Amino acid sequence: MAINQREELDVIVVGAGNAATCAALSARENGARVLMLEIAPEDQRAGNSAFTGGAFRVVYHGFDDLAQLIPDISDHELNNVDVGTYTAEQYFDDMGRLTQYRCDPDMTEILIRNSFETGVWMRGKGVRFQLGLGRQAFRVDGKFKFWGGLACHIWGGGKELMKALHARAEQDGITALYETPAISLLQGDRGVEGVRVRHRGRIQELCAKAVILACGGFEANAEMRAR
Repeated sequence: MAINQREELDVIVVGAGNAATCAALSARENGARVLMLEIAPEDQRAGNSAFTGGAFRVVYHGFDDLAQLIPDISDHELNNVDVGTYTAEQYFDDMGRLTQYRCDPDMTEILIRNSFETGVWMRGKGVRFQLGLGRQAFRVDGKFKFWGGLACHIWGGGKELMKALHARAEQDGITALYETPAISLLQGDRGVEGVRVRHRGRIQELCAKAVILACGGFEANAEMRAR
């Protein structure tokens, strides 16, 4: 695809993983013109998201909630599974314990309070969920129960997650430029006004009203992993 440097987009999303694609879909859903930038070739897109096992931590209060995410639960599963509950209070406790209370309070609040709504939204974008019987379940008194509140998993793991989200992005008319790394942010009177990229060997500048950086976690940085 040729870049039109004179066109001002509404949103540029840097990255093509789960967070990036969900951000692009949400922006498009709200009427924005969206462009995604991905450093990798198309067949290697999505970074670490493609390799996730798919466990999906979400607040739920019983089977009726999970049925909104997994409507095709079989009668056999219903008779042999005790889904229990996973409350917001349990989620907060787990976040604090596992991070030694170093998690950002405001971001943690957003994560937990919107977790179920986010799952329903993702299902509406084509992501399928299933009960986590393969790795997170153990049998108690004849029924499977879930360890750690992880009753819900993404069907097919990271590869199917990203396949579904990118299919929806294409359906919604979101353009993605592959092998196009973002080099720097463009600064202007309004603050960040775009991104400088390398596309087909050339440095080019793309203007946008907003830029979302969702281009990888610390796992890709050896120095940050060590710290």
